[in-house]
Amino acid sequence: MKIPDRHSAITMIGICARKTLTLSLICLTLILAGNAQSKSVAATSGELYDTISSLDSSFFEAYNKCELARIDPFFTDDVEFYHEKHGLISTRKSVMQVITKNLCGGSSKVRRELVEGSLQVYAIKDYGALEIGEHRFYLTQKGQKEKLDGIGKFANLWQKRDGKWRMSRVFSYGF
Repeated sequence: MKIPDRHSAITMIGICARKTLTLSLICLTLILAGNAQSKSVAATSGELYDTISSLDSSFFEAYNKCELARIDPFFTDDVEFYHEKHGLISTRKSVMQVITKNLCGGSSKVRRELVEGSLQVYAIKDYGALEIGEHRFYLTQKGQKEKLDGIGKFANLWQKRDGKWRMSRVFSYGF
């Protein structure tokens, strides 16, 4: 058996290391691809989707009409509302105060419209559902025509407790 010289031994170690690294990367890629395939897919139909879609429609119907008594029960007591421009608003009482003052109490009217085809719903085991999508907001100021005010994204975490669905976390961003 011939003993390789120092240069040949280093070259062989390098080749083996590259092959091991390549094999490791291939294995990692296959594992990640398998995990990606097993990830939950957003519901775009079915009972959960229909439920959350209906809740979204009901909430924003009340929102668009400033029907505060109908809006209030859609939130949990400990709701957290995160808005990219206005920060965090905690508790249902605080959220309702902001809605009352900023959306329903001034000389302008705000209307929300869901971007068609953008709604996605994901089941959250033992909790409820995550709703994400895009929406447009229109503004009508006193004496003026309605105009598009912005298009943004949202994510609402819906909690189902005692058979009732309520938003516990709300994220509004991307305006």
